[in-house]
Amino acid sequence: MKDSTVSRRFGDAWGWWRTLRDNRRRYRQLYGRRLHLLFPRAHSEWIHHYKFLRRDSWLPELTDKIEAKRFVADRVGEEYVIPTYWCGPRLPPPRVRRRWPRPYFIKAAHGCHQDVEVPATGRVRWDRIERRVERWLRSTYGGRGGEWQYARLPKRLIVEQRLGEPDVLPDDYKFWVFQGRVHYVHWFTDRGLPTYGGRIVDRDWNEPFRSVSQRTHERYPPVPQSLETMMWIAETLGEGFRFVRVDLYEIDGHPFVGELTFTPSAGFHTLDPDRVDFELGRLWRKPRLERFPATPRPRSTAEPERTHQERVLSRMPG
Repeated sequence: MKDSTVSRRFGDAWGWWRTLRDNRRRYRQLYGRRLHLLFPRAHSEWIHHYKFLRRDSWLPELTDKIEAKRFVADRVGEEYVIPTYWCGPRLPPPRVRRRWPRPYFIKAAHGCHQDVEVPATGRVRWDRIERRVERWLRSTYGGRGGEWQYARLPKRLIVEQRLGEPDVLPDDYKFWVFQGRVHYVHWFTDRGLPTYGGRIVDRDWNEPFRSVSQRTHERYPPVPQSLETMMWIAETLGEGFRFVRVDLYEIDGHPFVGELTFTPSAGFHTLDPDRVDFELGRLWRKPRLERFPATPRPRSTAEPERTHQERVLSRMPG
């Protein structure tokens, strides 16, 4: 038993060192500089610091798509959670318990970019879906990037309502929250299309810098009607964390939380200009004085948000 434990720990240590070595090489190739792991300065270095030198017990739970929904419901309210039709370790038997309201998504709760859409109409190719789902259940996401939290998750599936119009996926607003305050929003549109892309804006809806890793869209981000509520949700969910990315959608003026991400892009998201990476890195440290006041909880779903939207639109260029 003792030999088995020692062997397992040695294997874990070897795997940790090998992944760190590969990430260091990849980091130098991508950024053109050495990765400072012990004393991080840049935003990308902080993410790597948390991947390799921290083992916070809360991280796997909040990474799990099923458990994260409970956290969101407890902190901001169930009305902002995307409705879940079913969850479990295996899809239920066909024809008996797969009669969920269409359209919907089947997702892996223990990974990212692992989802399949069942449309509102037409034949459902369950044979293809089941083969795809089995691959998800046999895989562990995030190993190459050193995102250890995914290996700690139970391998489960979740079926949730598809938001938005039947032929169009809703825009994705990814709020970057540092020390409980929203600083930037990375907007994405045209998901699933060749024109897929986005832009990064600040709290005043100006574009301070751009993403190199991800395509810049031709259009400027529209100001969501529920921006005030979105900011309150993101800051409430981000309270107590150095950094978290809160993904939100807006449907008919009502926001929904997509997911919480603590190690986005595994720390390999390049920005232009490169100095922004270091500016963001400084935001990880708790400030002596608050950079922004906390966004108050909107008193209603109409008046405060409309006022904020008009205020932001007045600052937009052109």
